[in-house]
Amino acid sequence: SKIYYRDIITNGTCWKTHHDERWPNGKRRYTRCWSHIEDWSRLHGWKTHPAQLMMVDTGGDNDGGNGNTNYFVEFMRRSRLDHTVVTKLMELDVEQSQSNEVWYTLMSDGEDIIDCLKNIISQKKSSLHVVAAKVLNGISRCVAYQEWKFLHNPVVLPQTRIEDGAIAIEKFYEKHDTIMTAKCIHSWEAYVLHELEQFADIVKKRLDNTRSCVGDVLPEDSITGYPILEVIEVMKYLFRVPGQLDDDPTVPYFSGNVGDYYNHTNSLIKDCLERKTGIPITLAVIYAAIVRRVCGVQMDIIGLPGHIVVGVPPSGGDFISRIFVDPFQEGRILNLADCQAIVERYNITFNDDMVRPISNEQVWQRIIRNLIHSHSQQALADDNDNGHYYGSESSTQHEWKIAIPLRFLLSDYAPRITNFRELVAAPGWCPQFF
Repeated sequence: SKIYYRDIITNGTCWKTHHDERWPNGKRRYTRCWSHIEDWSRLHGWKTHPAQLMMVDTGGDNDGGNGNTNYFVEFMRRSRLDHTVVTKLMELDVEQSQSNEVWYTLMSDGEDIIDCLKNIISQKKSSLHVVAAKVLNGISRCVAYQEWKFLHNPVVLPQTRIEDGAIAIEKFYEKHDTIMTAKCIHSWEAYVLHELEQFADIVKKRLDNTRSCVGDVLPEDSITGYPILEVIEVMKYLFRVPGQLDDDPTVPYFSGNVGDYYNHTNSLIKDCLERKTGIPITLAVIYAAIVRRVCGVQMDIIGLPGHIVVGVPPSGGDFISRIFVDPFQEGRILNLADCQAIVERYNITFNDDMVRPISNEQVWQRIIRNLIHSHSQQALADDNDNGHYYGSESSTQHEWKIAIPLRFLLSDYAPRITNFRELVAAPGWCPQFF
């Protein structure tokens, strides 16, 4: 009867189950506290398809506890969308004259077709799995760019943490092989945040053990928990060299990558957390993120010419007589004279403004420039010795090409992108690039 079929269609619990079983990956991206990112993206033209489940009046309470979300309508929409994917991939593969328009529609479909693309790639029954991998790489990069633009929204930027931009840059490098084995696109974010929490717990436990040995207790009115000077002293335990007196082989530690300094992975936060090594700016970001989790203090990032250190926030605006830390050099504690010596090593005249903190956005821009420089050096090496870049095993031939789309993350890059269609047709973003 009509009532029977109406009950089936409006059964939110039933259709939600079918929906989640068929599309376990799409739309489950980890986005921290940015729950309204899709609304912002759609408003600014970075998404052309519906970014949320369609909301209609179901006429009852049988909606699976999801308000008035009509999962039947959403299931039908995504089913129809899946049926168009193979046709679009075939057109992209053979119709180069129309490929930019087809590419635009696939990028616009975005995360809604990730599950369908993963199925095609895993089956490998035709040449389409190669094209599907190319499309999945493109979608991943477009989504990363969308988040990058969102973080720079004037309303959002003041709320960001130093690691947020570093994570967004890392997502720019995610490829289809990683997505195939993950539960969702850009799963790296959850890993990075988990690792930072784990390292913060190590520092807290060591602080507690130190206090218990001397019979010290925290004051009842303590807000942050641990004095910052005690924290940075214990942080030397994480940023150290092997062979120290209290060296514990079971506890990982960070060190500067002197031997392979120009490897681009030294600028990527996930890679640095995995390998426990990096260059000054990435180690400074990790250091500041851990300290904030331990005691609530936001360390300043100090952009010295040619080097990066972190600084304890000055009391009363006194930027001169404060303490600095060099995470690249085993967490060594510095004073103003030490910073001056670092600068003068580069034959640059020191001035006090050099120890003033730089903003999160300036830190991220500096990371991007380091990446572009590393890839540029890699390109020269590929020309000279067939892809063997400074003896690094982690680099692959032609990986340097990512520097082309990376330039679009620079705030002063001349070609300005005003909408999504312009982005997917730009050099480094068009289908011919992937």
